[in-house]
Amino acid sequence: MQVSQEDWISKRAYTLWESEGHPHGRDAYHWDQAKHEYKLLENSKATKPAVRKKAEVKDAEPAKPKSRTAKK
Repeated sequence: MQVSQEDWISKRAYTLWESEGHPHGRDAYHWDQAKHEYKLLENSKATKPAVRKKAEVKDAEPAKPKSRTAKK
């Protein structure tokens, strides 16, 4: 279920108000902050879903141990 923009902003503003200890007279600030956060979320959404391709499985040869001879 998708929440409307106004519902999301309203719930977020309420959460901000609660997190600050229910201060009086900051409703416009909380509403503006919630609107700003909503815009950031909308702008950060991908324009289309990412598509994952299955990785090709290749038969790899076992790694050969490196020689530990010291160069002189």
